[in-house]
Amino acid sequence: MDGEEFIHTALVVAFTVDAEHPRGLEHAIDEIYRLLHGAPAGHPDLVIGWGVLFDLLQERAERSGDVGDWDALVDAAGCMVLVADPGTELAVRAWRRQWQSLLLRHQVTRDPADLKDAKVAAAALAAAATAVPPSSHQPRPRRPWRCD
Repeated sequence: MDGEEFIHTALVVAFTVDAEHPRGLEHAIDEIYRLLHGAPAGHPDLVIGWGVLFDLLQERAERSGDVGDWDALVDAAGCMVLVADPGTELAVRAWRRQWQSLLLRHQVTRDPADLKDAKVAAAALAAAATAVPPSSHQPRPRRPWRCD
């Protein structure tokens, strides 16, 4: 599956979920897991795919409140971190989601280990953000319109 087909399929699956039908959400999660596990290692869209899955897992965890669903969310964020290239905006997003997932799980479990891990993720997030080179994109100077 090429890059465009992979991400297109993941996004179509994610955004065609019938929000009112729990099996629709489960089907989307299962399908994206299948796509992620079928993609070759180093595939450029793996981070985005794990991010899409993260969003769906967060929706499921918020609906169910089940600790296992919060664990799956933390695992998805961890996978996102593992496949992100350091020094990229995607790595920053991955660490932000790892930090967020740990805080969300802590709200449910009240496990102090989650807070400890969240502090580590916050430090990694800060390091990832500073590792991203500044954008070479220069904003165009605005030209005032003249009305004579």
